[in-house]
Amino acid sequence: MIATVVGSYPRPKWFREYLKRIEGLQKDLDVEIDAEILRKAIAEVIEKQREAGIDLMTDGQLVWHDFLATLATRIEGFTMDGLIRYFDNNLYYRRPIVKDRLRRRGEILWDFKLALEIESNLKPVLSCFTLAKLSKNEYYSNFEELLWDLGEIVKEEIKGLNVEFVQFDEPALLFASRNEIEIARDVFREICKVNAKTILMTYFSSAENVFPEVLDFSFDIFGLDFVEGFDVNLKLAKEYDLESINVGIVDARNTKMEDLKDLKAKLERILEFAKDVYISPNAGLEFLPEDKAFEKMRLVSKLKEVFE
Repeated sequence: MIATVVGSYPRPKWFREYLKRIEGLQKDLDVEIDAEILRKAIAEVIEKQREAGIDLMTDGQLVWHDFLATLATRIEGFTMDGLIRYFDNNLYYRRPIVKDRLRRRGEILWDFKLALEIESNLKPVLSCFTLAKLSKNEYYSNFEELLWDLGEIVKEEIKGLNVEFVQFDEPALLFASRNEIEIARDVFREICKVNAKTILMTYFSSAENVFPEVLDFSFDIFGLDFVEGFDVNLKLAKEYDLESINVGIVDARNTKMEDLKDLKAKLERILEFAKDVYISPNAGLEFLPEDKAFEKMRLVSKLKEVFE
C-alpha cells in the first residue's frame, strides 16, 4: 500500500507574498520567477509531504494558479479567455481558446524538473482530455483532431522525464459522450506507451459513465473518488476486479477531519479485491489552509499504517 497525494498543495505563506509582489493582482502567468526562490518553496512542500508520511509525492504545483491555464499558456496555439465555473465547485478557471495548431514550444513541466533536482520520488501531473474538453476550439475541424495533437504534445513531454509514475487528472472524462470516450481511448492508448506507470485520476463524481470502456485505455492504475461516489465506485471497482487502484478517500474540499475508524471500514471493503492500492485525498489540497492540508496528508498515512 502506498500513501500519495493528487497534485496541488497550499503555497507557503512567504511564497504567496512573493508571488503577489511579482505578479500583481492579475496573476500574470508569464512573469519570470526566481528559480532559487521557487526551489526553496518546492523543497519546503516536499518536506511537508515527507513529514506527513507520504510515499509518492508531487511538487505541489506551486506556480499553477489555474490547472488548465497553466498548461495552456505553456503550449503554443492557445490564448486565454475569461473566467467560467469549474465543474460544481465554487472555483473558476480561465478558459483556454485554441486559436492555432497546438505545438510543444519547450518544456511544459519546467517547474517539475526543478523539483526533480530536489527529490526523485515525485510524480508529474498532466491533463489531456480535460484540457481539450474545457477549452474553446476555434481552429480544429473537430474534437478528435484537437485531442490527438494535444496527446502527442503530452507524450513528448513525458518522454523527457525520468520518472516511475505519470498522473493524468481527467475529471471531464466522467462526463464524456460515447464518441468522446472512444476517441480518448485511442489517444490514451498511444500516450500510455511511455516508459512509466500511468495513473488515471478522476474525481468530482462516480466513474459509472466510463466503465467498462476505460479499462481499455491502457492505464496501469485507476484513480476513483471514494468521497463523492463511494457506493457506485466501490461497485464498479469490485465488479470489474480493479487490482491496481488509487483510492481517493480523504476529502480534499472540506476542512473537517474524517474519523480514522470510518476510513478503515471503507478501505477494508476495497481491499477485499484490490491488491495494488494507493490511498490519497480525492483531489488536490491547494484550497485548504496549510495546517488542514497537512492533517489530511497525515490522515492518509495513518490509514496506511493501520494495515501495515
